[in-house]
Amino acid sequence: MFERRSAPRTRINETGSISVDEHRSIPCIVYDRSAGGVRVALPDAEIVPDSFILSIDASNEILVCRAMWRKADEIGAATDAPEAVRPGRLNLRRELEPI
Repeated sequence: MFERRSAPRTRINETGSISVDEHRSIPCIVYDRSAGGVRVALPDAEIVPDSFILSIDASNEILVCRAMWRKADEIGAATDAPEAVRPGRLNLRRELEPI
């Protein structure tokens, strides 16, 4: 079998959530991850937009994703660099506020 991936995948099997819009998110399982993508499983992949925000619970990462392929209950997505780590984001705000 010919390998099409540019980077190897690492199985992580972690919980996460996909932000569908500003008011709604869907729980998911992040099966695996590579330097440029993720594979997630969720009950209904069709309701997820082509571009979405993925939050990975264990690592507190927030990733901007673009769906590259879909199955009924899985999405393969390309990722950009992590936008922010949740705890660091709170600290940054404190640093910017005047004393």
